[in-house]
Amino acid sequence: MASSSTKELAASSSSSHPLPRYTFDVFLSFRGEDTRKNITNHLYEALRRQGIVVFRDDDELERGKTIAKTLIKSIKESRCTIVILSERYADSKWCLRELAKIVDCKNTLGQIVLVVFYKINPSDVISPTGIFEKFFIIHENDVNENFEEVQSWRNAMRVVGGLPPWLVNEETETEKVQNIVKHAFNLLRPDLLSNDENLVGMNLRLSRMNMLLGIGLDDKRFIGIWGMGGIGKTTIAKAVFKSVAREFHGSCFLENVRKTFKDGGLLSLQEKLLSDTLMKGKVHIKDGNGAAMIKKNLGNQKVLVILDDVDHFSQVKELAGGEEWFGCGSRIIITTRDEGLLLSLGVDIRYNVESFSDEEALQLFCHEAFGVKFPEKGYLDLCMQFIEYAEGLPSAIKALGYSLHGRLVPSWEDAIKKLNVSLNREVYENLKISYDSLEMQERRFFLDIACFLKGQRKDQVIDTFESFETDAADGLLTKRNAADGLLPKKNAADVLKILQEKSLITMPNNKIQMHNLLQKLGQEIFRGESLGKCSRLWHRKDMDHALRHKQGVEAIETIVLDSNEHGESHLNAKFFSAMTGLKVLRVHNVFLSGNLEYLSNKLRLLSWHGYPFRNLPLDFQPSELLELNLQNSCIGNLWRETKKFDKLKIINLSNSEFLLKTPDLSMVPNLEKLVLNGCIRLQELHPSVGTLKHLILLDLKDCKSLKTICFNICLEALEILILSGCSRLEKFPEIVENMKLVTELHLDGTAIRELHDSIGKLTGLVLLDLRNCKSLLTLPNVIGCLTSIEHLALGGCSKLVEIPDSLGNISCLKKLDVSGTSISHLPLSLRLLTNLEVLNCEGLSRKLCHSLFPFWSTPRNNNSHSFGLRLITCLSKFCSVKVLIFSDCKLVDGDIPNNLSYLSSLQFLDLSSNLFIYLPNSLCQLINLKCLVLDNCSRLRSLPKLPLSLRYVLARDCVSLKEHYNQEDQRPISETEVMVLSYPTSAKHQNSRTAQLMMSSMCTAWENGG
Repeated sequence: MASSSTKELAASSSSSHPLPRYTFDVFLSFRGEDTRKNITNHLYEALRRQGIVVFRDDDELERGKTIAKTLIKSIKESRCTIVILSERYADSKWCLRELAKIVDCKNTLGQIVLVVFYKINPSDVISPTGIFEKFFIIHENDVNENFEEVQSWRNAMRVVGGLPPWLVNEETETEKVQNIVKHAFNLLRPDLLSNDENLVGMNLRLSRMNMLLGIGLDDKRFIGIWGMGGIGKTTIAKAVFKSVAREFHGSCFLENVRKTFKDGGLLSLQEKLLSDTLMKGKVHIKDGNGAAMIKKNLGNQKVLVILDDVDHFSQVKELAGGEEWFGCGSRIIITTRDEGLLLSLGVDIRYNVESFSDEEALQLFCHEAFGVKFPEKGYLDLCMQFIEYAEGLPSAIKALGYSLHGRLVPSWEDAIKKLNVSLNREVYENLKISYDSLEMQERRFFLDIACFLKGQRKDQVIDTFESFETDAADGLLTKRNAADGLLPKKNAADVLKILQEKSLITMPNNKIQMHNLLQKLGQEIFRGESLGKCSRLWHRKDMDHALRHKQGVEAIETIVLDSNEHGESHLNAKFFSAMTGLKVLRVHNVFLSGNLEYLSNKLRLLSWHGYPFRNLPLDFQPSELLELNLQNSCIGNLWRETKKFDKLKIINLSNSEFLLKTPDLSMVPNLEKLVLNGCIRLQELHPSVGTLKHLILLDLKDCKSLKTICFNICLEALEILILSGCSRLEKFPEIVENMKLVTELHLDGTAIRELHDSIGKLTGLVLLDLRNCKSLLTLPNVIGCLTSIEHLALGGCSKLVEIPDSLGNISCLKKLDVSGTSISHLPLSLRLLTNLEVLNCEGLSRKLCHSLFPFWSTPRNNNSHSFGLRLITCLSKFCSVKVLIFSDCKLVDGDIPNNLSYLSSLQFLDLSSNLFIYLPNSLCQLINLKCLVLDNCSRLRSLPKLPLSLRYVLARDCVSLKEHYNQEDQRPISETEVMVLSYPTSAKHQNSRTAQLMMSSMCTAWENGG
C-alpha cells in the first residue's frame, strides 16, 4: 500500500477543512482511452460516495496544443491529485502537460499527489527500458515540440514515478480502489469527527463512521449502528451528533426509543423530533398525525436525526418513515442490538461496533477505578483479570471499574471471586434486555448454547437441535409447556440467524460463539428457572456433588465441562446407570472405579477425553448419536460386532494408543469425519472405510504402525486426506473413481516411493504436501493434470532428482517448495507459472539456480555476472512472487542481478548462508520488500542502499559486517526506518522482543505468501 507524508498534508492545508482557495478535493489525471470506463470511473464514483469533491475532465473532443486555462485552474484549486498511469498515458501530450502542471503545484503549493500504476509497474515509467521510453523518444523527435518542454515532461514523470505506488490490475481493482479512497479520505477529512479526549477508543470508531456518513454529499442516508448491549452504540452516536450537528439545518437526538415507545411515548418522541429539528418552541401534535407532520415539515430540510436504542420496525416507521420524509443531504442514524431490524428496513449502510482491545479496555477500566488511564502500582494483574472477564464490553468494563473505585486490594480480590459466581447486577440487567426480546423457542436455543453448545460448529449445533425428540426439537431439553405448542416452529438455522442478528451469538468460521458475559447470563437464567432440579451441569464441582450424592441424577440431560477447567473427578461407574435421560456428555479427566456397564442410549454427543476403558458398554446402542469423541482414550476395540449408527457423523479417536484396528463401519453410512491421528499402534483399516460415501475428512496423521492401505479408495465426498507421519506407509493406494472434491492431500513424512498415476483423478486438489518423503524418487507426469493445485510442497524429498515438465500446466500454482531436494535442473515450463507467489529453493545448488534461465549452462571461470543476467530473464516472469528463498545456495558476488525491478511484488527475501561479499544496489528496486534475511552470510561486509519499504533485516552471525549500529535500538544509522539485528545467534538478545517480532513477521510472510 502506498503511504503519504503527514508533512505533505500539513503543507497543503492548515486545518481539517479545505481552505477557501480550494474548489475541489481531488483532481483526476488519466488517459481516457485506457482507463475512462474502468478504474477512473470506479475511483471517481467511489470518491464521490464519500463526499469528496472530484474534478474529472470529461472532454473527449480534439484538444489543442496548449492545456486549457480552466484545466490549469482546476489543478491549482484541488487539494490532492490522483494520477492514474496506464500503458498509453505517456503517448498523450495533453496528459504530459497536465502532469507537468501537477508536479509544479506539488512543488510550489504543497499539493498532495497520489499515483496509481494501472496494469503497469514503476519500472515501466522510470526505467530506460520501460514502455514509456518509446513515447518520450517520439516526442523528442517531433519537430513541432519544444525540446525543453519535453524534458520537463520527463522530469515530471520521474518525480511521479518515484512516489509511493498503488499497484492495481483487473484482479485487485475493487479492493485497491476502496483502499485508495480510504487513504484519500483520511488525508482530506482527518478531523471531520472530533473526539472528547475522555472517550477511550473513540477515534477509531469515529473514523469508521466518518467513512459511512458521506458528509458533503446531497444524497439521503439511513445508517445503522448495531451490536450487543453495552458495546458503545449510544456513546458513538452521541459523539457523531456532537461533531456534525452543525453541518445540518436542524438536528435531533432521540434517546431510549425502545423504552419510551413501551411506555406509550410515541407522541412525545414525534414532538421532540419536530421541535429540535425546526428549532422552535414546544411543538404540539394534534389528532395523532405525527408521522404526516414530520414528513410535511422536514421534507425540504437537511436534518440529522438519531434514533437511539430501536428494537422494532414500527418505531422507525413512525419517526423516520423513509427518505422522502427528509431533504437532500439528510442523515438518519439508528442504533439497535438487532441487525435483522436494519435489514428489514432496507438499511444498507451498517456499522457493527467492535469490542474494545485490551489496551482500550485497560484505559477505560483505570479511568473509572483510579481516575487516570493507567493502573496504580500493584494493581496491574488484578486489572487484567477484570478486563479478561469483561471481554472487551465497554459497559461492563466501566461498571466494574466504577464499583472498585477507592477500594483496596483485598476488596478487589473478593470482587473477582463474586464475579465467578454471578454477574454484576448492572451488567446482568443491561444484557437481559436482549434475552427478554426473544420468543420462547429463541430463548431455549440461547440457553442451550450458553450451557453446552458454545464453541461447536454450526452444522453440529443444527444437527443437535434437530436430533432432539419432537417435544424438544426447538431447543428444549426439558418438557415443553402446553402453551409453547401454540408457537410456530422455526428451523434451527433460522433461529441461529435471528440470534446472530440480535447480537447474541457470532458465527466466525461457522463456529457458534458467544460473549463470555452473555454465556454467564444464560447460565444464570437457566439456574434460576431450574428450581433446584438442574438438568444441565457445567462445573466439575456440581457434577461431582450431584453424582456422589445421587441428587436428581435422573433429571440430568447434559454434562458439559469447560475444556479449560482444571482438576480431576474420581467417581463410581455405577453413578452413570441412573442417568437414563443423558443426552450430552462432554467431559475430561473423569476416572471411574468399577466397570462401566451402562451409558444412556439417548446420547447425542459423547465426548470423553481420556476415556479409561478398552471398550464401550456392550448394550450401548444410541440410535441418535451424532458425535463420538474419545481422544486420548484407552480404547482398544471400539465395538466387536457391526453396529448400526445411522446418524453418527463424527468419530474422533485421536491419540488412542491402544487402538489396533478400526471397526466395521459399513453400518455408519453418514459418517463425515474419521479422525485417528496419533493412534501409534493402529495397523489395519477395515475395508469399509474405503466405501464411506459421505466421508469428508480422513485423518491418519502419525499412525506410525500403518504399513499399507489394503483397499482402493472410492470416497466421492472426501475433501481432506491426511497421512502425514505414517512413516511405514510405502504405497499410496489406487484411486478408482474421480474424487474431484479432494482439496488437500497430506503425504509428508511417509515412506512412499512413487505416486500412482491415478492421483490424476484428484482434479480439485489445491494442496499436495510431500515434504520429507525421503524415499520419493519421482513424480508422475500426470501431475500436470492437477490444474487446481495452488501449493506444492516437496521440501526435504532428498532423493527427488527432477520434476516433470508438465508442472508448467498448473497455471494457478502459488507456492512451490523444492528446498532440500536433489533437483539439479528446473524445467523451462517453470516460467509459465505467472501466478507464483512463493518459491523456496533453500539448500539447492547454483546449478539449479542457473537452470532458471532457459539456455543456461554452467559458466566458465565462475562468470557470476553472466549468471545474474540470465537469472533476471527468468525472474522477470515472476512479477507476482512475494516470497523468494535462496538460502544456502552457495551464491557469490554477481549471482544477484543488477536489475530486480521486475520483482515488484516481492515482500520477503531470504539470502542467508550464502558466500557473497557484497550485495548489489539493485535491492533498492524491490519497492515492496519488507523483510530481508541475511543470517550466516559470514563473508558479507556491508549493506547496500535499501528500499524505503523495508522494515526488517535479520543479519545474525554476519561476522564480517562492518556497519555501525545503535546497539540499544538495534537500528542502522540511516534515514530509512529499518530494524536491523546483527548479533550472534548465541547472544542473549536472540530472545528479545524485537527478534521475536521480526521472526513472527517473517513466518507470517512465509505462511501467507508475503
